[in-house]
Amino acid sequence: MTVDGGTPAGAAPVLDTAPYRDVVVRVDLDDLRSAAVFAGLLLVGLLLASVGPETSAGLATDARSAASRVPWQILLGLTVLAQAAVLVAALVAPVVLLVRRRPRLLLTGGLAIVLALVASAAFHAALAARFPTPEVAVVRPELEDLGPGLGVVAALAAVLATLRPSRTWARAWWSLLAVLVVLDVLLQVSGPLDAVASVGVGGLVGVLVTLTCGRTVRVLTTHGVRETLSGAGLEVTEVREAATAGTPRVVHAWAADGGTLSVTVVDRRSWRRERMSRTYRRARLRTGVDEEGSTSPVRALALEAALLQLAAAGGARVPTVRALARAPEGEALLACDQIEGRRLDDVPAAAVTDGVLHAAWTQVASLRGARVAHRELSLRHLVLADDGGIGVTDLGHGEPGAPEQVLAGDVAELLVATATLVGPERAAAAAHAVLGPTPVAAAVARMVPAALTPATRALLQDGETGLDDVVAVTCRVAGVAEPVFEKIERFRPRTLVAGAMIVVAVYFLAPQLADLPGLLETVREVDTAWLVPVVLASAATYLGAALGLAGGTPGRVPVGEASAVAVAASFVATFAPPGVGQVGLNIRYLQRRGFPTPVAVSASAAKEAAVLTVHLTLLAAFALWAGTTDALARELEGLPSGRTLGLWGLGAAVVVGAVFVVPAARRLVRERVVPAVRSSVTAMHEVITSPAKMIALLGGVVLLPLGYAVCLYFSVRAFDGDVGFVAVALVSLTAGTVATAAPVPGGVGAVEAVLVASLTGIGLDGATALAAVVLYRLATFWLPIAPGAVAFRVLTRREVL
Repeated sequence: MTVDGGTPAGAAPVLDTAPYRDVVVRVDLDDLRSAAVFAGLLLVGLLLASVGPETSAGLATDARSAASRVPWQILLGLTVLAQAAVLVAALVAPVVLLVRRRPRLLLTGGLAIVLALVASAAFHAALAARFPTPEVAVVRPELEDLGPGLGVVAALAAVLATLRPSRTWARAWWSLLAVLVVLDVLLQVSGPLDAVASVGVGGLVGVLVTLTCGRTVRVLTTHGVRETLSGAGLEVTEVREAATAGTPRVVHAWAADGGTLSVTVVDRRSWRRERMSRTYRRARLRTGVDEEGSTSPVRALALEAALLQLAAAGGARVPTVRALARAPEGEALLACDQIEGRRLDDVPAAAVTDGVLHAAWTQVASLRGARVAHRELSLRHLVLADDGGIGVTDLGHGEPGAPEQVLAGDVAELLVATATLVGPERAAAAAHAVLGPTPVAAAVARMVPAALTPATRALLQDGETGLDDVVAVTCRVAGVAEPVFEKIERFRPRTLVAGAMIVVAVYFLAPQLADLPGLLETVREVDTAWLVPVVLASAATYLGAALGLAGGTPGRVPVGEASAVAVAASFVATFAPPGVGQVGLNIRYLQRRGFPTPVAVSASAAKEAAVLTVHLTLLAAFALWAGTTDALARELEGLPSGRTLGLWGLGAAVVVGAVFVVPAARRLVRERVVPAVRSSVTAMHEVITSPAKMIALLGGVVLLPLGYAVCLYFSVRAFDGDVGFVAVALVSLTAGTVATAAPVPGGVGAVEAVLVASLTGIGLDGATALAAVVLYRLATFWLPIAPGAVAFRVLTRREVL
C-alpha cells in the first residue's frame, strides 16, 4: 500500500491512485526570479526614459530606418499573423481551460489581464507626464499605429507570468511576445522603449497575482515514486512521505528485497531554486571553488551519487546508491539505503560521548582522504547509527576533488557545531586527536558566521557557547598564536538593499540635482542664526525618546541614562534596519537594569504604541488646522475629486479584504499582531496608574514627532523658505515618517527623495527644498552618529548596554 504524505495527524491516510496530483503553492522562488527579471526590464525603461530619451529615440530611428528597407507587405503580414495568434489564443485558451476543468487558472489569468491593462495605462500616463518622449517617425506612414499596442504586450506578459506554460509552449509564446515588442517599437509613435517597460509592468502584475492567488503545480505522488523506481529496476513495496518536509523532498521506501530506502526527489522547481541559491552564493561568498549548477535535475542527483561512491571508496560510511531514475515530467529520483539511527542534532548532549566525537571526526578524515567536501557538514547531516557508529548523509552540495581551503570549511563547520553540544574543549580535543594540528589550525580561518550553515548559526544563537570561545580554544589546541580569518563575504545582503535605495534616490533627486549651481548658491545664502535652533530641535527628539521610555516602563529609569541610550541608538541605527536598532537597544538596556525580558519587551511595545497613537492624533490635528487656515489650499485644489478618492478607498478595502482571505495573512495577524497589541495594552495598563509615568510618557511621545517637524521647519527657514509651519509639519508627519520605513538603515535615499518632492509640492523651489532637506538630515541623522558611537562605547564599557 502506498501512503500519501501530508495528511493531518489522526486522519485516515489518503491512497495515491495517480502518479501526479495538483497542489496550489503561493510562494515560489521561480516567481521571485521572474519578478527580478521583469523589474530589471522596467528599470531599464525608466532609466532610459529619464536619463537618455534622445539616445533611445536615436536607436529607434536607426532601427526603423533599417526596417524601412523591408517591403511593407512583409511587415504587415507579420503584424497580422502575430495579432491573429494573440486573438486566437484569447478565444481558445478559456475554452481549453474549462474543458480541462481548470477554472482557477482561467480566473487568475483573467485577473492578470485586467490588472495589467490598468497598470500599463497608468504607468505610461505617469511616465509621459514626467518624462515626455520625443516622437519617432514610423517605418511606413501606411503602417502607423498598426502595432499591437502597449496594453496587449503588458497583458500577454502578465498571462505568461501567471500561467507559466509548459516548456513545449513557453518558447513559442515568449517568442511571440518578443515579436510583438519589436513590432511596437517599429510601428508605434510612442516612446521606443515603452514596449520593453510594458513587458516589465505586465510581468510584475502577473507575479503579484500569482503570489496572491497561488499557482497550481503538478507534484509527483508516492505512487508515482514507486512506479518510477520500478521502471528503473528497483521494486519497492511501500512508499511514504518523510515525517518532516524539507528541500529537497525526501520519501521513505521499503525495497522488495529487504531494507529501508531514502529516496531524494528533485523536480524542476527545487532544482531551479538550488541553481539560484548557488548563483547567489557564488556572487556573495568566496567559496574556494566555482559553484556551477548542474544542467538538469538528473545531472544534479548523478553528481550526488558519484560523490557517495567516491566517499564510500575512501572509507566513509555513507548511504549505498541503489537507483537513479527519471520521472515522466523530468523529476529525478535517487534511492539509497537508509542508515538506521538518529540525526546528531536530535541526540541529547549527554549521549555525545568521546567515542561518538571520535567516530564523527573519523568520517571527516575519510572524506578528506577522498578529497570530497561535504560543504554542509552540520549535525543534521550526521547520523548516530544503532551500532554506535557515525554515518554521513546528504552530499547534494558536495564537491569532488576539493582544495584544502574548502575541506577546511567542513572541519570548521563540525567543530563549531559539536562545540555547542559538548563545549569547545572536548570538541577541539577530539578534532585534534583524529586530524592532527594542521587541519584544525586551517579551520580557524573559516570560523566566521558567513561560512557556517544556518543550522550551525542557530545553535550558536540558542546555546551558551559563543563563536569567539570556539575560536580561542581551537587556536590554543592547534598552537595558533592569533586567529587570521578569511574574507568570506564579497558583500553583505544589506549592501544590495542600500544600492537599490541609492538608485531610487538618484532617480527622484536627479531633476533637483540638475540645478546644482542653484543649490550651491542657495547654500551660500543660509541664515546661520537658524542653525542653533535646528540642532536644538534635533536634540529634543532624543529627550523625547528618553521620556517616552522612562514613562512607559513600570519601574525607575533615569532620564539622563535613557537619553544617552537614545543617542547611542543613532549610531546603532546606521547598521540595523529601520526601527530595529533603537527597539533592540531599549530592550537590552532594560534587561541590563534588571527588568525581566517580558517586561522589557512590553515596555518597549507600550512606548511604540503610544508613539503611534500620538503621531496619528497630531496628524489629524495638523490636518484640521491646515483646513481652517487654508495653509494647503492650493495643494488641496489639485487633489482628486471626492468620488475618485472614494473609489480608491473602496479599492484599498477590497485589496485588504483579499489579503485577509489568504490563510497566511490571517495567521500572521492572529499569531503576531494580536499578541503584540495585547502585550502593549497590558504594559500601558500598568503604567496608566501612575500620573508621573503618564506625564513623562505622553510628553516624550509628543516631543519626538514635534521635534522632527520643528527641525524640518527651522531648516526651511534657514534658507528663507516661505512655507508655513502647518504645511511643513504635515510633510514631516506623513511623507517623512513613511520614507523612514524604507528597508535601509536610516532610510538613506528614500527620506531625502520623498522630503524634497513633498516640500517642492507645497510651494518651495527645488534648490531651497533640497538644501533644507540636506540640513535637516545632517542634524537628525549624520551628525549624531559620532556622539552616538561614543555613547555606545561608554555605555557598553559600563555594562549599561
